[in-house]
Amino acid sequence: MVKPERRTRADMVAAAAIAGVVALVAAVVWWTSDARATISVPAATPVPSLKPAAAVPGSLKQLWSAPSPETSQPLVVAGAVVTGSGREIQGHDPATGDTLWSYARDLDLCGVTWVYSYAVAVYPDVRGCGQVSTVDAKTGVRGPSRTSYSDREVTLSGDGTTVLSAGDTRLEMWRSDMVRMLSYGALDAPIKPGTPKTPLCRLTSAAASSSAVSVLEACENQADLRLTLLRPSDEEDTPELKYVQQTGVSGGSDARVVAVTDTTTAVYIPTPKPRVDIVDETGSVIASTVVPRAPAPEATASRVGDLVTWWTGDSLMVFSANNLQYKYTVAAAGDNAPVGPAAIMAGRLMVPVSSGYDVFDPATGVGDRHIPVQRPAVNGPVVPGVAGSVLLEQRGDELVALGA
Repeated sequence: MVKPERRTRADMVAAAAIAGVVALVAAVVWWTSDARATISVPAATPVPSLKPAAAVPGSLKQLWSAPSPETSQPLVVAGAVVTGSGREIQGHDPATGDTLWSYARDLDLCGVTWVYSYAVAVYPDVRGCGQVSTVDAKTGVRGPSRTSYSDREVTLSGDGTTVLSAGDTRLEMWRSDMVRMLSYGALDAPIKPGTPKTPLCRLTSAAASSSAVSVLEACENQADLRLTLLRPSDEEDTPELKYVQQTGVSGGSDARVVAVTDTTTAVYIPTPKPRVDIVDETGSVIASTVVPRAPAPEATASRVGDLVTWWTGDSLMVFSANNLQYKYTVAAAGDNAPVGPAAIMAGRLMVPVSSGYDVFDPATGVGDRHIPVQRPAVNGPVVPGVAGSVLLEQRGDELVALGA
């Protein structure tokens, strides 16, 4: 029979020391963790689903407002209106503005967008704006997260199925589970041979659909911009590429990507005359529409139903969301000019104008009626959205709710 081992005093001291080190490490990990630096207040009950508006209101008045400098458009996610300010995102009741849930970290937000039922909050770290947290907007409970290298400033956009994060040197596309579908550009440290650490091109404008990204690039030793068409492949960091040189369009011009579908890209080209070119997946220009004058720097596009609308600064160009075919333009009528892209409410196209909203038949562009709204002066576009029977406006750093 084997004689049992006896614990010595040294064994006891060693075991105690190991336990102490483990406890210390655990405490340090917790103290420096994202979890300790997070304040999450879920919803008391699930957020109710919204019922679509049966008709456009006969009149509009302000119901509530909230600061939201970290959003670029109204975000209506799983029945909640999501705002972002400072370090916090909040889900609001569309009718009252009451806070239903909130999520905050000890870092200032880089931006807020959405995908499926998640609000997506992006925070900075030493590698740029690459700390990503999601919140289920119906419950306020934390969802998937991710972290990666990014630029110090990024532009976020979402079509409801994917998120595009684009900076000057790098862009990424994420799924709803925050898995990266596509990445393009420089890295802080190469992970594969041939992957540049420093940028070879500056990314000047980008947009995406659920399965495609298009980006304009200003590259070293090249006088002209190039349009790069990206499609996901088997490896997220080696997407399918198609380069389309923009001859005569300099890197310092105000050319920009307006909108992207799965097979086409609308790109504004300023020379030799201002126009919107429609480029297919082969790089061929299949249509072109003249723009009367150069768009404003803050020109903004929105996808609403089966349309894409592009506010140029004083008018609204409307395209089919299927193939970006040009349909019509809503121009200024006297002193009453469009002040932002459009929204769809109860099957009608709602165009924000200087003195309120003009209502149109979305298929034909024929005007229906005008709804007065008094607004203060806004720096930039008025970007509308719809939450049931409530009309929302992103006015600069503020989100405003309007209703009957």
